[in-house]
Amino acid sequence: MKHSRQICAGLLVALLLSGCQTATPRFRDASQLVLQNLDNKTLQTMFPVEYEDLQKTFVLGEIELARGEIGSADGYYALVPVKADILEKLYLAELKKREEAQRLLLEQKQQAERELEAQRIALEKAKAAEQARLLELQKQAEAERAEAKRKAERAKQEKEIQLVSRHTVKRGETLPQIAAQQEVYGDASLWPLIYKANRDQISNPAVLWPGQVLKIPRNVDRGDLLDARKFSSEKALR
Repeated sequence: MKHSRQICAGLLVALLLSGCQTATPRFRDASQLVLQNLDNKTLQTMFPVEYEDLQKTFVLGEIELARGEIGSADGYYALVPVKADILEKLYLAELKKREEAQRLLLEQKQQAERELEAQRIALEKAKAAEQARLLELQKQAEAERAEAKRKAERAKQEKEIQLVSRHTVKRGETLPQIAAQQEVYGDASLWPLIYKANRDQISNPAVLWPGQVLKIPRNVDRGDLLDARKFSSEKALR
């Protein structure tokens, strides 16, 4: 570009010295205006070769003009707008290409941010679910420890009480009174268990005879206990 300016300066000097410019080319002013309008640093940086070629075309026109070759000079001047139009289209296309690249880059960044946010939310949900699971396991463990403690205490009490498998009826005793004794069941509502185990010698659960030796069933399950309590609630004994 510096070289082109030097050529132009030299030509102007030559023109002044010669003083022989007899006519003005038709397209010189228009081509000069085009060059002024293309004084764009970004465009020059993007397309240095094309921009220099455009300036050289104008310089060649100036050379021909200095020689007095008006037609030839006008040919070069006429090429300047054409090349400028091509250069401007290249420039606009490049700007559009770069804008599209920026847009795609922004979309990729936004997509990456959305994916990171989705991963963060999923991680928080997984963390919350894991905390809830651990809390549930903790509650279960506490419940199991409490149940184990109750069983241990019950076993300790049973060991201390020395449970019996037989009971000799005393005067005035009833089945609920016998069932309520700690060494028997410790629960008056379980008297039907004794009654059913001794049907061979008890015809009426409300009537017992002193000296009767009653079996106390021990091998009972939860269903037996529920049935006994239901039976005792339907047939109350004193």
